[in-house]
This record gives sequence, C-alpha cells and structure tokens, in this order.
Amino acid sequence: MTELAEALEQGREIIKAALAGARAELAALDARRAELETLIADGEAALGRPRSPAATAAMTLHDALALVLRENDHAPMTARELAGAVNERGLYRRRDGSPVEVNQVQARVNNYDALFEKDGALIRLREESPVPALPRSITLFQDDDSGFFAWLNDHPDGYFINSERSPKPTYLVLHRTGCSHFTGSPGLHWTKDYVKFCSPAREDLEDWALGSAGGEVTLCRACFG
Repeated sequence: MTELAEALEQGREIIKAALAGARAELAALDARRAELETLIADGEAALGRPRSPAATAAMTLHDALALVLRENDHAPMTARELAGAVNERGLYRRRDGSPVEVNQVQARVNNYDALFEKDGALIRLREESPVPALPRSITLFQDDDSGFFAWLNDHPDGYFINSERSPKPTYLVLHRTGCSHFTGSPGLHWTKDYVKFCSPAREDLEDWALGSAGGEVTLCRACFG
C-alpha cells in the first residue's frame, strides 16, 4: 500500500508540474506578445507616426511588469520600483485612467506566481531566475528534455537533483539515473518548472546543494528506499 500511495502522489506531482509549466508558458507568450506590441508602437513613434492607443490598452498589468523586468536585465525590483517604471512609461493605466499603485502590483504578482516569484520585497521573473554557479562535474538541464534524457542514457550509474527553476533549500531531491518516476513521457515538460542538475558523482551534487543552493538534498524514496 505504501508503494501505491507513493505512486499516486507522484502522479499528482507530475500533473501539477505539467499544469504549472503550461500556465507559465502561456503567461510568457502573453508577455512576449505585449512586448512586441510595445516595440512596434515605439518604432511607429520613432518614424513620426502617432502611437496607437490600442498598443497600451492591449497590455495587461502583468505583461507590463514582465516587460519592465526584462528591460532591467532581469534584475529583481520592488513593487514600488515596478509601479514607478510602469507609470513613467505609460505602459498600463487603470480603468479610470489613474496610475498603477504599489498594492495593485503586489496583488498581480501574487496572482501570477507561475510568471513571477518573490524574495522578500524583491520581485523577479520566474523563468529568468538565476542559478547558482556550477562546478564542471555538474550539468544543468533547463528547457532541454531531450538533452536530459540523453544524459541519463549515457550515465546509467549517475545521479541528478530535481529542483525548482530557482533552486531553494526546501526542494532539492536527489535521484538515481534509473528512477522510475522519470519516464520521458511526451507532452510533459520535464525540465521547465523543475530543472535537473546531473553528475556522475553523488558527492559533488550533495556538496553543491549544501554550498550553493543552501540546503541538504532529500533522497528519493524510490531510488534510495
């Protein structure tokens, strides 16, 4: 019964990860569309043509926040800084035409946690979260499912850490290469929301997790039970 319960729970986690990946992908596409619309409007303005009101009206607040963060070289910003940048550039207005307020930015970030993440008062884009420096013995697979599964095939005695895109000490799960939970099933984004840190040496992964990610690994029950 224990094995069955674990299998069912793992299935739920895979579905949750796939849903989170789909939501993040959709949010990123929306943000990219808004970014292109703004660039087009800027180009039209540079040619002396009037800026279309629809260009700004079509941009949602979360689109505007994502655009500001990308143009700030993906550096994290506070809600106050984001609100100021959006208002200064006129990227988004409330329905009554008033400027964006700080609490509105905070609410939108909380509602779009597939697109944004918070570190205290700082806000950054989730898909652009930085990864701690890696030693040569560790390979990161991010948005590269085929590369990850090719590495598994080439390293039958290897290990990998399953981690959130921005590694946190609370979720660093160590697996063996042959873990039954990772099947390569098509349609799932295996290296999108949860990235993989791979190495032939278990000790190197554990040392990196503790020294760079700030936490000890949790052992997969299926691999080390």
